[in-house]
Amino acid sequence: MEKNENISFVIFPYRWIVLVLFMFVGIMTQIIWITFAPIMNEVAGYYNVSSDAILLLAASFMIIYIPVNFPACWLIEKYGLKWGTGIGVTLTGIFGFLRAFTGPNFLFLLLCQTMVAIGQPFVLNSFTKLAVNWFPEEEKVTATGLGTMALFIGIIIAMIATYPLYETYSIEFVLLVYGLLSLISMVLYLLFVRDKPSQPPNPYFREKTFQTKGIKNLFMNRDFNLLVFLLFTGLGIFNALLSAIDDIFSRFSPDTGIIGGLIIVGGIFGAVILSSLSDKLGKRKIFLNVALIVSTPLALLLGVTGAGDFVLTLILAFIFGFILVPALPVGLTYAAEITHPVPEESSNGVLMMFGQLGGILFLIMPNMILFAGVFGIAAIVSLLMKDSDAYKLKNDQ
Repeated sequence: MEKNENISFVIFPYRWIVLVLFMFVGIMTQIIWITFAPIMNEVAGYYNVSSDAILLLAASFMIIYIPVNFPACWLIEKYGLKWGTGIGVTLTGIFGFLRAFTGPNFLFLLLCQTMVAIGQPFVLNSFTKLAVNWFPEEEKVTATGLGTMALFIGIIIAMIATYPLYETYSIEFVLLVYGLLSLISMVLYLLFVRDKPSQPPNPYFREKTFQTKGIKNLFMNRDFNLLVFLLFTGLGIFNALLSAIDDIFSRFSPDTGIIGGLIIVGGIFGAVILSSLSDKLGKRKIFLNVALIVSTPLALLLGVTGAGDFVLTLILAFIFGFILVPALPVGLTYAAEITHPVPEESSNGVLMMFGQLGGILFLIMPNMILFAGVFGIAAIVSLLMKDSDAYKLKNDQ
C-alpha cells in the first residue's frame, strides 16, 4: 500500500487487478458485438437470412444503448461498481456463452445478442467510476484510457481471429470459444472485483449527488454541454467510420480492413501515450483541442488521398486514430471533474449515449469530407471550454 504524504490519500496496488478484470469484460463485449463482421456473407448463408439481418446483430448495440443508458446509470449508482456494473458483466457472460448453443436458429442468436447489448451500457458507463474509485489523481485518465483501449483490443481480436477460426473449424466453434471466454470474464469479475478500497485514493472520492438531480445538474454546466457536442461529433464520427469503413474507402482499395485496423491500432497507442501525458501534465482541455483541430485536416486528407497513394492513406489512418481516440478517455475524465459531485456513471453515460446517437446520424451520410467539416466546427467549440483546473479550485473550497 502506497501513501501520498502531501494529500493523505491511500493508493492500493489491487487497483490494477480491478482494472485488468474490467478490461477483460470490455474486450468481450466488443468481440461479441463485432463477431460476424469478418464473416458476414458466410453467416448469412448459415442462418438463411439476408446480410441486413446480420448487420442488425451489430446495429442492435448502438440502438439498445440509448434506452438502457439511464437505467444503467441509476443501477450503477445504487449498487456500485461490483454489482451495478456486474449486471452488465453477468448479461455478457451468460448470453455470450449461450450464443454457442443457438444452432441455426437466428432468432435465438438475435435474442442472445440483444441481451449482451443490454449489458453493454453497464460496462461502458463505468470507465470513469472505476478510475475515481480506485486510482489516484495522477492516474485517472490513464486508467480510463486503458479501459477504452480494451474496447479496441476486442475489435482487433475479433477481426483477426474470427475468420481463421471459422475457416478451420465452424461458426459453432467460433461462438463456443468466444462464449467460454465471456463466461470466464464474468466469473473472474464477480469473484475478484471490489466496489472500492477502504480509503479514498483521490479528492473526487466523496459523497455524490443523487442521480436524478445529478442528471439535471449536468446540463446546467456550460462546459459539459459543450463537451456533449464534442462527443456527439467526435465519438459519433468514429463509430460511423468503423461501421461504414468499406463504403467510405472501397473506391480506394478493396483492402479497407487494413485502414480500419490501423485507425484502431493508432488509437490504442494514443490512448496509452496521450492519456498518460494528460495525467502527467494535469491538463484536459488542450488534448481535446489538439484532437479536434488536427483531426480536421486528417479527415480531409483521408477523403482525398487514398486513390493516389494507399500507403499514405495507411499512415494518415494511424495518425488519425492516435490523435482522435485519446479524446474519449480525456473527455470522460474531464466531465467527471467539472461535474463533481454528480456520479461519474451519470456524466459517462450521457456522453456515451450522445456518441451513439451521433454514430447513428453520421452513419446515414458517411463521407470523410463531411466529417472534416464537422470536426472543424467541433474544434472551434472546444476552444470555448475552460480547463478542469478552474473546477478543482471551486470544488476544493
